[in-house]
Amino acid sequence: MTTFDPDAHIDSASPAVGLTIDPAYREGVKRFLLLAAEMADALKEADLDPNEQAHAPVFTPPKAAE
Repeated sequence: MTTFDPDAHIDSASPAVGLTIDPAYREGVKRFLLLAAEMADALKEADLDPNEQAHAPVFTPPKAAE
């Protein structure tokens, strides 16, 4: 498991993308980031063979009628 500091991430990443986190929502953002980090750790632990992975095709939307 990685060591992840959601406060440090919020403090550094939000200004980098021009995002202001309202203090009323900060705890919820932290909870989500911690959950996302747990999911990433679980995926890193999965025994996946890169030669057996099936990737989804690229979606190309139809052109709009003119």
